[in-house]
Amino acid sequence: MNRNQQQQIINADDLGTLALSTATSFAKRHKVLTTSYLYGLTTLLLILLMGGGTKLTIDQKRQYNRIMNTIDLQAEYNAADRYHAAYANYYQSKGWLSCDAHCQHYKSIMDKRKFEWDEIKAEGNARMSDAKNVAGLFSEVG
Repeated sequence: MNRNQQQQIINADDLGTLALSTATSFAKRHKVLTTSYLYGLTTLLLILLMGGGTKLTIDQKRQYNRIMNTIDLQAEYNAADRYHAAYANYYQSKGWLSCDAHCQHYKSIMDKRKFEWDEIKAEGNARMSDAKNVAGLFSEVG
């Protein structure tokens, strides 16, 4: 066997040294990328160490709760129930490979219920977003 063809066995110490030298050479070649990565990593660690976020003031809590109380959860639950009932009717009426007029009728009802449910969810999500904007991104609820 040629000396060039022999395979070398890498020890754990050599592997650690290899990883460290590769990382340092990459960092030297790509300074901006490495700095951005370390900045993002540091920011995430700081957010995690801060715990649940900053406390809300009394005024912010009141405003947040006032906005959150305007979300009609019962309407969303009812719309979801209506959609799932319409879906069950559609599913029971459709054939294995086809959908006749009876099935199409139930499909149109299901589509209407889905649209209604999506609108109610979108309105609730918009209000929730408004409430979180009041609280702030780094707050305990943001």
